[in-house]
Amino acid sequence: MSGNPRLRAHLDALIRSRGRIPFSEYMETVLYHPELGYYSSDRNPIGPGGDFYTSPNVDPAMGRLLARLFAEMAAGIDGFTVVELGAGTGLLARHVLESRAFPYVIVERSGAMRERQRRELGDFGVEWSEAVPDGIRGCVFSNEFFDALPVRRFARRDGAVREIFVGEGLAEIEGEPDPPVELPLLGEGCVADVAPGAVDWVRRIGNAMIRGYHLAIDYGYVREDFFSHPRGTLMCYRRHVADEDPYQDPGEKDITAHVNFSDLIDAGREVGLDLRGYRAQKDFLVDLGLLEIMRPLAGSRAASSVKRLQALKNLILPPMMGERFRVLLQAKGVSSRELPGFR
Repeated sequence: MSGNPRLRAHLDALIRSRGRIPFSEYMETVLYHPELGYYSSDRNPIGPGGDFYTSPNVDPAMGRLLARLFAEMAAGIDGFTVVELGAGTGLLARHVLESRAFPYVIVERSGAMRERQRRELGDFGVEWSEAVPDGIRGCVFSNEFFDALPVRRFARRDGAVREIFVGEGLAEIEGEPDPPVELPLLGEGCVADVAPGAVDWVRRIGNAMIRGYHLAIDYGYVREDFFSHPRGTLMCYRRHVADEDPYQDPGEKDITAHVNFSDLIDAGREVGLDLRGYRAQKDFLVDLGLLEIMRPLAGSRAASSVKRLQALKNLILPPMMGERFRVLLQAKGVSSRELPGFR
């Protein structure tokens, strides 16, 4: 196993001092260590020269359609502000703000990513925060944020739930869950990747919000489907190639896991966030007006039009992002009127 040698040395010392660490701590360290983590690197992980694409890299249409949705939301909320969680390179924020001007706050923990965002958004008056701001009147939204939160890994063996820890040599060790968990839908011999931080984030959003919406776009499932994957959903990405080995080359590739949207929905209800919509990205974008953007391109033979039309199709085709990505809308203190994207 290679990877960042300084990060490996840090992990080895950490594990030696304690004997083992939870997988969630391993993932937290590998991705988010302030100096050595994957997202702290000078190398941009997103886009053609990185390890993976996000929707804003495919086409500006996503941001422009979101701006249309935010404008509908803002019609009923004085002082409407957009709060984006984990804004990547800032490209999606740029596409939104090029279409409509909103007060805009980015919640970003990575210093390296903040610098990239500032370079992208220097002319738009964006503010940055390391935590969800209090007193929100507006929309807190994210695109592929929850899938990058550290997960605890569990397996059911002989009827008992075991937690997967990381020991010396980055070897997996199974033991009693700490703290204990109940996973009744986890089948015998199956693995599940559970992100406790996802629930914490939704609670923070609900508690910080006075009036507004929470919009989450990510790949994932509701609870029954989430636990139907016998090997769990953990995936790694490097140079646009996927693998399932999080211990190979730590710090040099992305690690993600699918979102359990049922956890987000349940946590939201606890803090006053009512469920207003949950649907495939395909249906969400079509209802927002994506076909209006695609229609003129379909009649053109220009190479640029053909190329853009194919890119837009990738946002809605089922094998690509259309069905794999889901869109969750929760609301607090606002009317129950239907919004575009969820009609």
